[in-house]
Amino acid sequence: MSLSKAAIVLDWMRRNSADIGVSELSAALNWPKSSTSRLLKDMAAGGLLRRDDVSKRYRVGLMMVELGRHYAATDAVLERADAALSEETRQTGHSTGISVLDGRDIVVLRSRSGTSPLRFVTPPGTRGPAFVTSTGWALLAELDDATIAHLMTPFPNSQQAGGPRSLADLLQRIRSVRRKGYAEAVDEWMPGVSALSVALHAPDFDTTYALYMTFTTGQAGSVERARLARRMMAIVDAISGTADRNIGRPRVRRMTNA
Repeated sequence: MSLSKAAIVLDWMRRNSADIGVSELSAALNWPKSSTSRLLKDMAAGGLLRRDDVSKRYRVGLMMVELGRHYAATDAVLERADAALSEETRQTGHSTGISVLDGRDIVVLRSRSGTSPLRFVTPPGTRGPAFVTSTGWALLAELDDATIAHLMTPFPNSQQAGGPRSLADLLQRIRSVRRKGYAEAVDEWMPGVSALSVALHAPDFDTTYALYMTFTTGQAGSVERARLARRMMAIVDAISGTADRNIGRPRVRRMTNA
């Protein structure tokens, strides 16, 4: 089995479909049908995929799910943040989670559902655009403006009515994040849903996480959102040992692979 071709298959599935058939993938990637069939069978035999006996289509295998659980599992910062957010969910009833930046996207690593009747939760592994989410803004705010411009050129098309429409608009929002110390989205990623996010750096992994909290917009006005944001920033302060955090001067860095 070609490792590079297996990676291409998994990336295609990530971007296009939860399951695939031999003919569909062969046509999409312009590969011979016979070699595509052999590759998918080999991936299934190795646990990367699983084949449905009825539909004859392939889905992601359990090995991929199990490997996903181990992402940064040895990072004490991630585990402490996850435990703190679990307590926040217990106390506030709001959904919480942790995301990372991957190019122009954010990817959810951890999440838990709130306890209120109306709640919004994003499952781990979910990928979304960084330029229109509070988690994306919190993570992008850790980069310098030149790196953000590089990542966002050409500027993505927004399907959300309240999302930024240009790089200048995005940078204005990010400067607000740097000034306040947290990102806030109200009815921007999804109507009726609000979110707060703060950035937390894990030095041992040289990774920055976004800790987020989501709730329906009607659950929290501006005063309550500010209170919740202070709680989120207090978590970061406690974990990073920066009780004297200087709001307005975040750790802006340049991406090494930009």
